[in-house]
Amino acid sequence: MLGNDKAVFDLYCTGEDGEHFIIEMQQISQDFFKDRTVFYTSRLINRLVRRGVKGNTYELPEVYFIGVLEFELDEFHSEKYYYDVALLEKETKEVFYDKLGFKFLIIPNFKKEEAEVTSYMDQWMYTLKNLSKFDKIPSCLDIRVFGLICDIGKVANLNKEDMISYEASLKRKRDAESIRLTQERIGFQKGIEEGMEKGREEGIELEKRAVAIKLKAKGMALANISEVTSLSIEEIEKL
Repeated sequence: MLGNDKAVFDLYCTGEDGEHFIIEMQQISQDFFKDRTVFYTSRLINRLVRRGVKGNTYELPEVYFIGVLEFELDEFHSEKYYYDVALLEKETKEVFYDKLGFKFLIIPNFKKEEAEVTSYMDQWMYTLKNLSKFDKIPSCLDIRVFGLICDIGKVANLNKEDMISYEASLKRKRDAESIRLTQERIGFQKGIEEGMEKGREEGIELEKRAVAIKLKAKGMALANISEVTSLSIEEIEKL
């Protein structure tokens, strides 16, 4: 929605390389939906564009719109469940501008059953369509990625009492982890302090030996050297 000259999205993310993503979940079809996606991406680009001297090059940020839709985007393509839209040169079909894109996932158009799921895109579509029905992670999904999503879905469906119990359990885990990290920090700091003290003592000992060597070379009596450096006569004799 729009208000106070500011666009508000369902989810706004930035990628590792500085890309910007607008992610929307839409359940009901609406007029001029495509216009709306272009409007939102344009507003975001305008908001992100550099101002002043740095903006003189017209360099624009990468912006992508991702729509997860519960309705058909095009009634003439009822089997198409994934749209990857970019600015193309019509004749060659080559991408004309690669820093603006629109991707749409059409949930009702995805008809594959678990046994038919093969690609990574299929895994995402199957999860988005059936997550609320999962009582365990289907074998067709990569548990390294979709295990966390399924856990989040389970938490979202907890009743009030279970949610309180879950939050209490989570608090205990966080408290335990906080205590562990604190103890590690204290132990690490103590180790540094002990190491510094040991190093200081070893430095003093080396300095004493260096003084003793110089005095011994000058012919000072060992007893006098011992008195000056606090080293024993036996230690001085070995120098």
